Amino acid sequence: MNITFSASTELPKLAWLARVHSVKARVEFLHGQYVERTDSFLVEGAWNGHFADGDFANSNCMFGTGAIVKEGSILFVTSASTTDSIYWRQTDSAVIVSNSLPFLLAEIGDELDPKFRQYDEINESMMKGLLQYNKMIPTLQGSINRLVYQNLQVSLDSVNVVDKPQTPSFSCFQEYYDFLRNNYAKIVSNARDPSRSHPLKIYSTQSQGYDTTAVNGLAREFGIDKVFTVSKSKGGGAYVYHDKREEMDDDGTEICNHLGLKVTQIERRAFEHGFPEEYIFHSAIHSNQDANFLGIVRQITCSSLLLTGTLGGVWFPEGRLKAHFFPIDDSLKLGDLGCHGLSEVRLEAGFVQLPVPFIGARSRADIVRITESKEMNPWRLGTDYDRPIPRRIAEQAGVPRELFGQRKMASVTEFPNPGVPHSAELKNLYFEYLVRERVLARWQLYLFPLVHRINTWIVFRNFSGHKYIYYFERIVSRIIRRNWRIPSLWKRLNGSLYCFCVNKRIEDYKSFLR
Repeated sequence: MNITFSASTELPKLAWLARVHSVKARVEFLHGQYVERTDSFLVEGAWNGHFADGDFANSNCMFGTGAIVKEGSILFVTSASTTDSIYWRQTDSAVIVSNSLPFLLAEIGDELDPKFRQYDEINESMMKGLLQYNKMIPTLQGSINRLVYQNLQVSLDSVNVVDKPQTPSFSCFQEYYDFLRNNYAKIVSNARDPSRSHPLKIYSTQSQGYDTTAVNGLAREFGIDKVFTVSKSKGGGAYVYHDKREEMDDDGTEICNHLGLKVTQIERRAFEHGFPEEYIFHSAIHSNQDANFLGIVRQITCSSLLLTGTLGGVWFPEGRLKAHFFPIDDSLKLGDLGCHGLSEVRLEAGFVQLPVPFIGARSRADIVRITESKEMNPWRLGTDYDRPIPRRIAEQAGVPRELFGQRKMASVTEFPNPGVPHSAELKNLYFEYLVRERVLARWQLYLFPLVHRINTWIVFRNFSGHKYIYYFERIVSRIIRRNWRIPSLWKRLNGSLYCFCVNKRIEDYKSFLR
């Protein structure tokens, strides 16, 4: 195949798009300035192999996305996590592929459909795991294909989905830990390889929870350039606008001191002081909870890897998994979509997300078996918040037991549904969009505060301030002799902000393309 590369400083730094012309046997790449390329591959990411070899298609530890050109075909490679996807559409003359949904839609002259009501369900389907997530995204002109944790092989006469290599089995903690450590070490070596045009800095996050403490306990041996921490976690029983009184200490500075890591304080509520990037966050997922990363995003000024603890649930004990109806299989089911809202803003800022718990996570049954084994008893607390594997990793790295994993906390920024922009300018544009597309009448816009208040009562029914909702539902359930819950209001709008922001982001890409 004849290959051409076009780099643009106007594009988001890590965005790329490929046009594979079957008739002309030509591949055209358009990409941002931090995307790496050679004669045989293009990549924004790092993996457990030598960078110059470009063999990330045969890796189950590739984080980021890319493409490998072979004689007569091209293989598009996804991340070994569910936080990022690739998108593609096939036409009569070409296959167009991108690591950004808005970029692909801008290229083909399409957009999301304001009348479609299930974009939230499509996004939430990722929590069902690799076997059940929705792979089709409806648009005004048809649909877009979405691919997660599988690769896409495009030849002159066919398009095929190809599985990634299997994760090995683990019989004990040491085997699992060695797999984590050895593959992470190779990823770091790849990321810092001097043959890259833009070697990657290594950044991380730190809270007082299990996941980030274990991640940094593992990673500190190989060098971390900077660690970010927030001083306060989210409060319970309220959304971000009203949870200040319930915030708890979540400062990871003391943990970083024990690990010998440089720490930088960020503000969880940085969005309250101005949020021009807001629509980019919302263009990744509906009900985006990752605005707490805004302070990190603004400090990333070079190509980098950002370590996160996403999928820390892989370290749950068996009892907690069963209590939450989680099958102990290799499908990577999720309890929430935290850090899945960074997929578009990371392309703009120039970082690759590396959720360390995904390394080896498809062998979940083995990990659960190790968690429940007698060898882990010295690291078992016997409390409701108990994860022996990350505790062992952190304590063996020198973190005192009492400093982490004592209670469940989180730093996500939760906003009430249906979503409304925080910034006044974007809110006005969104409201005009709802009226213009006849999603709501103008008078209905004034009902949003009331709808949000009622939905807040419903969501937090089990917290003390809203117990009357819980008891009312129990009374009705007894009367009608079946389980009954008050339905959330305006649920049909839950995907509307996402649709609006994707289409707004499309306009950015159209401007870049011009």
